[in-house]
Amino acid sequence: MRPLARVCVGLICLSGLAGCGADGAGDVDTSPAPTLGAQTRVGSSQIEAGRQAYNTYCVGCHGENGDGKGEAAVFLHPKPRDFQRANFKFSSTRAGSLPTHDDLRRTITEGLKGTAMPGWEFLRPATVDALIQYIKTFSPRWTRKPGAPIPFVIDPYGDLPDKSTAIHRGEVVYHGYANCWTCHPSYVSEARINEHLEAMENSRRTEFRPGLFESAGMPNSEGETVFPTDFKRDFVRAGTDVEDLYRSIAAGITGTAMPSWIDSMEFLSAKPSGGPLVRQADVWAMAYYVQNLIRQRPAKFTGGSPKIRNRVQRIFLHGEPPSDSTRSPEGGTATLEEEFEDD
Repeated sequence: MRPLARVCVGLICLSGLAGCGADGAGDVDTSPAPTLGAQTRVGSSQIEAGRQAYNTYCVGCHGENGDGKGEAAVFLHPKPRDFQRANFKFSSTRAGSLPTHDDLRRTITEGLKGTAMPGWEFLRPATVDALIQYIKTFSPRWTRKPGAPIPFVIDPYGDLPDKSTAIHRGEVVYHGYANCWTCHPSYVSEARINEHLEAMENSRRTEFRPGLFESAGMPNSEGETVFPTDFKRDFVRAGTDVEDLYRSIAAGITGTAMPSWIDSMEFLSAKPSGGPLVRQADVWAMAYYVQNLIRQRPAKFTGGSPKIRNRVQRIFLHGEPPSDSTRSPEGGTATLEEEFEDD
């Protein structure tokens, strides 16, 4: 073999060994890590994939700079999330903490009800992961780690076919201990609230806020007036499954007056007999109560109300339609069907 040929064969063999290791090392992203945010261990190729996906699916609402000021934002309410602030409302971490990767994945894939944020469930998992890493480059808050997820304690009502016990307990805790009616609507009378207050060893009230049976508007962390959810009317953004409701109640809603309740649900009775007045499992009771309120909404359609045509309805493009729409039109009038017969 000639010397030049030997050199070429050797280079080919070395390149094959370098790219085809038995441990798959050739598939590892060896690009330099970016310096933005907390993404010091993420290859720049993943960030670039996330940027491309962001510019395809997200930039119109959230903006090129991630500030929530995309071209469509002016038409939207509520406004798109400002990724520079990095205040993510719905997460499994306590209110005020950064969300986990799974929290962001859930929001992207499932969307937020009652907003312009759709569920992007058709995106590949790798694309969603890349999107999340790119979103984190917009804010220096991501130099910190996400908060710890709230505990999902055992659901004492989960195996019960009849949830009436959970619903009643949730009503008591909602109105008598957590006093949710100071922001959300009350769903019982003033007299009933006082009964629940006494059951929770609180003082009776002689006065209640105006508009007790409606939500009370208050500013969020960005200075906008927001109205807590009326569970018999409004969209519940992060889902209506009992697990979703538990997570929102236990963790709270970042940037709003909704606190994290999971750490406030261990309270002993002041009575001589002692014992816990509330437990963390009462978050499940509140979740079942809220879910029951949601189910009390009036049906969108009543029996027989939808009108469905059982035949094609012709559309007339020119002139007045004839009295008998099944007859071929005369006098220059044409149907949409006939307009395109020659195409």
